Amino acid sequence: MQHGDHIQRVLNAGSMEELQRTTSDFASALGFEHHGFAAKLLRPTTDRVGYHYFQNYDNEWGDNYTTLHRPEVARNDARILHARTGLPAISWNTRGQFGYIRPMPSLLQRARRQVQVASEFDMTAGITIPSWSRGLDWAFITFSTNSTHDLNEIGRDIGAMVYFVSCLQASLDRLVRNRQPIPQLSLREREVLCWSAAGKTSWEISVILHLSERTVNFHLQQAARKLQVKGRRAACARAVALGLIAM
Repeated sequence: MQHGDHIQRVLNAGSMEELQRTTSDFASALGFEHHGFAAKLLRPTTDRVGYHYFQNYDNEWGDNYTTLHRPEVARNDARILHARTGLPAISWNTRGQFGYIRPMPSLLQRARRQVQVASEFDMTAGITIPSWSRGLDWAFITFSTNSTHDLNEIGRDIGAMVYFVSCLQASLDRLVRNRQPIPQLSLREREVLCWSAAGKTSWEISVILHLSERTVNFHLQQAARKLQVKGRRAACARAVALGLIAM
């Protein structure tokens, strides 16, 4: 498989630094001098990290990646709006040409302004690829070049690029999960969550498990506290997502 070595390296990466090194090598192999990746989680991990990014721009353009997680910045950034809208990968150049864009005047207007600014930092063309995963608010990566304006030329390997980015996202998900310890629930907490997830009320669970309704509610509250969520529904959903209970 073309670029198979880069795919294996990114899938086996054990740190954010390895993800960045592999992405740099992959971008260079495709003729892109620079890249920038950013991902905002829906909720921070237990170490309070909710935003991940890396970039290799050697000018002030790279500085904007440090602030993309701020709501006032995110709502005006064309790359984030593109990702949140669910559009596919897009090629662009600083002449204002785009390989694909759905008729969205507000997005197109922001994108044109943004590529105009990019031209001031010696970028001539690039590809922006949104990424999706459970637990993400948004994520994207941009590969850029200063050697051509030709959208057909830079887009010839777009399929391999999209696949690489999906593997990159899978590895990031794994690294983030590894940084977030799995809560330890008691057997009784898992039991009441299972029955609650099945749609049983606290009273029904108390009858099934031969407990008082008050005790059932206590275990549900304890489980929610350990899972760092509020309410039984959120606790059930979180427990299922972490593999602590099965539906």
